[in-house]
Amino acid sequence: MYCGGTSLIRKGGGTMGNTVFYKDVKKNPNKITFKEIMSECTKKHSRRDFDYQLSAGMDFNKATEQDMLQKWQKPWLFYRMFIYGIILMIIIFGLYKIIPKFVEGGGVDGGTIVLATFVPPLIVPLVVVIFFWELNIPRNIALYEVFLSIVVGGAFSFFVNMIANEIGPDKFKQDSAYAGFFEEPAKLIPAIILIILLFKGKKIYGLSGLVIGGAVGAGFSAFEAMFYVVNNTILQGDFHGIAKFYLEWRLLGAFAGHITRAAGYTAAAALHTEKNKFTLSSFLNADFIIMFIASIVTHYINNSNDVHKAIGIIDDSGNFSHSSWIIFKIGLVIVEWLVLLYILRKCLYQVVQRGRYQSGESIGYTEAVDSMGGQLSARAEMAAASAVKITVMGTAGAFKGTVWQSTGEKQLAIGRGDGNTFKLPENVAGISRKHCVIKYTANGWVITDLNSSYGTSVNQVKLAPGVEQPLREGDVIYLGGAGQVFKISYKS
Repeated sequence: MYCGGTSLIRKGGGTMGNTVFYKDVKKNPNKITFKEIMSECTKKHSRRDFDYQLSAGMDFNKATEQDMLQKWQKPWLFYRMFIYGIILMIIIFGLYKIIPKFVEGGGVDGGTIVLATFVPPLIVPLVVVIFFWELNIPRNIALYEVFLSIVVGGAFSFFVNMIANEIGPDKFKQDSAYAGFFEEPAKLIPAIILIILLFKGKKIYGLSGLVIGGAVGAGFSAFEAMFYVVNNTILQGDFHGIAKFYLEWRLLGAFAGHITRAAGYTAAAALHTEKNKFTLSSFLNADFIIMFIASIVTHYINNSNDVHKAIGIIDDSGNFSHSSWIIFKIGLVIVEWLVLLYILRKCLYQVVQRGRYQSGESIGYTEAVDSMGGQLSARAEMAAASAVKITVMGTAGAFKGTVWQSTGEKQLAIGRGDGNTFKLPENVAGISRKHCVIKYTANGWVITDLNSSYGTSVNQVKLAPGVEQPLREGDVIYLGGAGQVFKISYKS
């Protein structure tokens, strides 16, 4: 995984790295790669950055559809957790090897067995889910809800799978190649239920499904790994086989498998919700069908002995090739992440399209962190300072040289119709009768396009109709093109 790269820093410390990313997503989401998504994971972060990131989704640190593009930062926390997790695994398996030398009879103590059985299977799935959680641009899922989904969703899906195995066809139960026909629906059901419960009255995005589906898949993966460890080593008395079993058979697959499959088709279903509700069309669409079929196929390839024989993992004599197995698992993990990228790109595009400030330049990430520390952000400071007076100066067009200053007034209406503060002549092209309005709100001075025919732009970025765009010192407003131009100032 690529984790290098830097972001552009604007004056005041706010990151503008997302601006380029959002524009790339909007322009052509099919060109977005994991390299671009992970480009800031090695960047240094302060303790306050950790506090800000870890509290995402909490009531005091949520994002709205108006500012979610400004408050989000590319994933980086997962990378720290991965490093810490690797260190923890080395310690646990180191103890697993070292302790027997100091124990009478060369046995492994019970505490080490418990650690080796239950901790390693959780590390990689948890890191992957944290990555999905950091990808959640709307920031509408708290970390405790992720853990809840891992535990409850993982346990529920594992239980549903056990029941399905009991009542399913004998052929499917005897051949693990068909496990996907049980396990994938068993993960989808609790994932959908959790989304319905957690997002009651809230907007559901494709990224919401990615996080919750991934969490359920992570829980299922962890419970399944623990089951195999207990069943294949502890119950058979082979305590020394715990570490060997997990490292050789489960570690590589844990980076994808259950997690990416469940995340993919749950994201596809959430992407196609209607009025924030799951309907039949949420599952009868090309995206969901592609992701679900891909999960069944990759599950089959992973488990099928026929496939393993065909690619040389198992020869005709039944001998097993560890090197071929490792290459196979690495290749399958890459394929599963590429399949996930298909739906991830669509989920990112959905969020960027919904985000109201599509330039990503309004409130920077650093200002958002500062505001949590009790300081006013740069935006809030400007709004407070401009509550009394704003200056709108015409620099080109019919009102060139005209200056409007708020002196107790809270609104400036612009258009060709009667009742506008700036009433443009009827013969001015590109201007609607009610074109736009500049007004003071709780968020400071904003401009709103009133569904004009030829649009309103701020700094050459066209506004979505009906959306409030904050106005900053020096902003330039263009009406219907470049003919009518106004400049904003908060100076007397």
